[in-house]
Formats: sequence, C-alpha cells, structure tokens
Amino acid sequence: MKKMTFVVLIAMLAMSCTLEAQDNTRSRRDRRMAPQMENRWTAKDRAEAMGKELKLTAEQVTKVQALFEKQDAERREQVAAQRDRRDQAAGDREARRKEMEEAREKAVAKQDADLEKIIGKEKTEQWKKLREERQKTFRDANRQGRRDTPQRL
Repeated sequence: MKKMTFVVLIAMLAMSCTLEAQDNTRSRRDRRMAPQMENRWTAKDRAEAMGKELKLTAEQVTKVQALFEKQDAERREQVAAQRDRRDQAAGDREARRKEMEEAREKAVAKQDADLEKIIGKEKTEQWKKLREERQKTFRDANRQGRRDTPQRL
C-alpha cells in the first residue's frame, strides 16, 4: 500500500512538472513580467531619494515630486505617440533614433531647468554630477555584459 501511494505521488509530481513546462500562454508570461514592471521607482520614491542625496527641504521634496509626476505623465504620452508612429512607419530606423535622441536631449534640458527653479543652481549641478556617475556605472556594466547592474541608492 505504501509502495503504491509513493508511485502515485511520483507520477503526480512528474505530471505537474510536465504541465507547467507546457504552459506558455501569453497571459502566463505577462504575469511573470509584471513584477519587473512594478519595480519602477514612483515619483515619490525618486523625490525622496533626491531629497536624501541633496539634503532638500520638505517643501522642495514636495515640489520635486509634483514635477516628477508631471514629467511621468508627459513621458507616457510621448511613449504612446512614438508607439503609434512606430507602427505606422517602419522606415529609416537611424533617422528615427536620431530624432528621438534630440527629443530626449530637449526634454532633459527642460526638466533640468524646471528642477533648477525648485532646488537652485548649486543643487541642480550636484544632481547632474550624481546622475552622470550613475549613468556611467550602468553603461559600464552593460558593456561588460553583466545582468546584475548596480542598485540605485
């Protein structure tokens, strides 16, 4: 009797592993990807981190958070527009990439100007240096082909 129970349990375990390996439905993959999407920093998290790094006042952190929320909304609109354009015209990738780089540079310049109004020129320069160091670290890690990129502070 014990032998039969053991055989049945082993068969059920083997069957469940086989069924799991065959479940490649899109919704299943989307559920596995969902935690990665949830790990993104919210505007509040980014503002608080900036406040700690630059020793901002509570009022400045609140204003920076509002600025980040506004920028996130604008970015979502831009991404949706770019997605529509990508689907419509799959033309010259290099020209589109250059256009997007220019748009990104303009957006960063505008964001830095808005940020400077809130936290001042000195702290904005300090933030730019921190941002550049972080970007360099990520770029170097990506060039080396490592998947375990450094964590944000």
